[in-house]
Parts: sequence; structure tokens; C-alpha cells
Amino acid sequence: MKRHRYHLTPHAKEETIPLRTGIIPKSNKVFLDEIEIDEEGTGQQTKGQRDAGKYHILANVWLSEFGEDRLPGRWRLVTAEPVQDRHDPPIITLLPPDRSTARSEANLTDFLKKERQKNDRPWLTTEYIAATLHPMLKAGHLRDQNDLSNHLNALMMEPVIAAKDAAERERDLAEMERELARQAKESAELQSSQAQEAKDVAERDRAKAEREKQEALREATEAKEKSKILNDELEQMRQALADIKGRSKFGADKDGVGDTARAVTRPWPSKTAGSNYMNIGIEATVVDVHQSGSNISLTYINKHGNEETVIDFGYRGFRQLVFDYLNSCKETKRRAVFILTYKPDMKMKLAADTMELDKYVNLWQKKRRPE
Repeated sequence: MKRHRYHLTPHAKEETIPLRTGIIPKSNKVFLDEIEIDEEGTGQQTKGQRDAGKYHILANVWLSEFGEDRLPGRWRLVTAEPVQDRHDPPIITLLPPDRSTARSEANLTDFLKKERQKNDRPWLTTEYIAATLHPMLKAGHLRDQNDLSNHLNALMMEPVIAAKDAAERERDLAEMERELARQAKESAELQSSQAQEAKDVAERDRAKAEREKQEALREATEAKEKSKILNDELEQMRQALADIKGRSKFGADKDGVGDTARAVTRPWPSKTAGSNYMNIGIEATVVDVHQSGSNISLTYINKHGNEETVIDFGYRGFRQLVFDYLNSCKETKRRAVFILTYKPDMKMKLAADTMELDKYVNLWQKKRRPE
């Protein structure tokens, strides 16, 4: 099976892969096979991530094009289209395949990235992540960013606590030597002052750790609420598809069927173009269909009996299978079934990408050949 080359971003190479696998890639390139695009995982991203063109795929990850070295297991990868065609697609981050934990896993690695950018943690290297943090993650001791924050703060507190203990020992020694000389007394008072300063630093650090803990809890609560909203939207889409299947085959009764277009499904929320887009299945007579750049241009008879032209949404370029189907309907003078996508503030567009998804192909492929 052919392996497809991808480019590792610094975040993927230096943080997410060492944290989740304990492996530090030697190269900026990885090779994927058995790639599966996860539309639902993509839809569960934030609007900003979707607007940036990021989407989820599931794949096996190899460290060379032909060798046997690979990351163990199957992984969820966040990628995007390359800026230029000659560039390899980027791997932005690497997550476990379980979609239910994807958001908390992403929050953990994002927090790790921010902590590494701080100037006071030069020891938080890629080697430290692979050798220390990966075993903690694997053993269940590093479940989220709160656990990571506690671990890092504990390491930061060790020199402060050691300094405090040393100051206290010096103070005790000064107390025992107070009667020997004024100089010893003054030295002891100086040590006491230093110890108090160290204590104040420790108190400030503890207060900061508590604030970060509360912030992490707040973000976790917000993430949980967002996850519930996404799950509710997913259930609405499943119900819409169930309603579609419950209808008679494409509304196949002959009453009212002529040249004009008619809906063969109820509208349902789109999961590929954005949360405020809707899809609907249409049966209509095709007047013309042709390729326009990397899109499909379709002209059909609308419900008012007028010619109407729609342009393909073009989410991933020209879809040859859909074009061949629509062109065959035009040439054999058969009515075609296709999916349109829209939202309140835009004109309807052809959803060729959505038509090729496994869960929608039966809507139109059954009409590809004349009976």
C-alpha cells in the first residue's frame, strides 16, 4: 500500500508525538497509509479551526517511506490543505483515535506548548517529554492539563522549598550562637530576613498555582458544555437522516412529477461546510452541466419552472463521479437527484463533496442508470 508524505509542524514533532508515543521523530517528514477522513471529528472542531481549513483524519503513521519503523497503533491527525500544491500537507497535531477524548487531549498538548514557550522552563525539552511525561501519560498520571500543571509547579517549587529549609537551619544555628557575639546575632537576623523573603516567594507561587488550577477547571467545564452542544447537533442530524429513510423511495409516486424541481428530503444540518449550513435533497430535470474551473456548474428547472444555475461549493475540488452522473442524466433525459447546501445569507450551492459521503450516496447512485 502506497504511503503518502506529510510534513510535521514543530508542535507535532517536538510535543504531541513524543508525549503520546515516547518517540522523537528524526525527520520532519512522516508517511501515512490507510487514511480515513473523519467528517464528524472535523465538525466537532471549533469554528476558528474549521475556518482555518483544519480537518481530522485517521491513519497509520510511518517514520519512513519504505522502512518498517512506525508509531504504534492507529492515530487521529489534524491536518489542512497545503498552502501550495508542491508542498506536503502539514500534520498539526496527533491525537488518540477516540473522538470522545479529542478535545481534552488537544487541550493538554496546547497547554504543554504554552508552558514550553515560557523562559523559566529550559528543562522542559522534547527529551524530557518523551522520557518523563510519556510514561506518566501511559500510566494514567497525566490525564489532562491540570495534572500537567501540578507536575510542572511541583518541579518549580522544589528549589524554593529547599531554599526555605536551608534558611530555617541557618536561623536555628544563629539562635544557638546568639550569646557568642553580636556579629553572629546580626548574621542570624539576616538569615531570618532571607528566609521570610523565600517564604513570600513560595506563597506567591502557591497562589499562582491555585489560580491556574481554577482556570483549568473552568476551561474543562466549558469544553464539557461545548461537547454536549455538539452531541445534541449530531443527534439532530441522525434524526433527520432517519426521517429521510422513512420516506418512500425518492417520493416515487407519479403525482405532481414533471420538469419542475421538488425536494426529496427534509433539510438537515451540514457537518462539512459549517454549523450554520443546511443540506437538502432535490430531484430535478438537468438542463446543462459543465466543469467551471475546479467546480461543477449545474443548470436545472427549479420549482417555479425556470432555469436556475448553481455552482459547486468546491470544498475539495472537482468531483468527477458526481459530474458523470449529472451529465448522464442530462444526456438520457432522466431526472437527477442531487444535494444542495445553503444558509440564510447565501445562494444555494451544489454539495458534490457531501454527495460522495458513504451515508448519502444511496440518495442518488440508485438513479445513475436508466431502469
